[in-house]
Amino acid sequence: MRVLLVTLTDMLPFVLTQVLNPALEYCAVVVEESDLAKRRLVNVPPLREKIYPLYELKECIAENYFDVAICAFPFWNEMSKEFKKYGLPKNKLISLTEIHTNGNFLLEKSLRYYGQNLLDFEMFATGLSYVEYGLVPKQFKRKLFNFGNSSQDLYFDYQIARRILTKRGGA
Repeated sequence: MRVLLVTLTDMLPFVLTQVLNPALEYCAVVVEESDLAKRRLVNVPPLREKIYPLYELKECIAENYFDVAICAFPFWNEMSKEFKKYGLPKNKLISLTEIHTNGNFLLEKSLRYYGQNLLDFEMFATGLSYVEYGLVPKQFKRKLFNFGNSSQDLYFDYQIARRILTKRGGA
């Protein structure tokens, strides 16, 4: 998958190593301080050559082929206006700041941990913020794993429960 990445220079190392899949192919990386970003990526020549300053965003959108534009920029309202102004289709844009990162990225880790320690837990809970903050696993006599997450909808509650019950042999 070819990606156009737009992020802050300070966030670039974190986004590249901790958030996005290292196997992604980048057509361009747009940052506000391109010289600093290039110095930070001195040991990554192929990626270093694809770094552009924010003022060249319009050209990067127009001149590069990409499957998706990923925006890891905290000023989402301003950036979304820029993307729209430059003709970027909505279906090609993913904003990492609009994703509830706590739920989306930690849920996968939680499910993996639960799967590896399945026999240690007798109960699990799913739900939205009332469950996330209202249930304290240490207060239960039986060991509870809390999958509650703010703004989690019923679809994901069902998917979590189905996955757990399937692993336990109860579905």
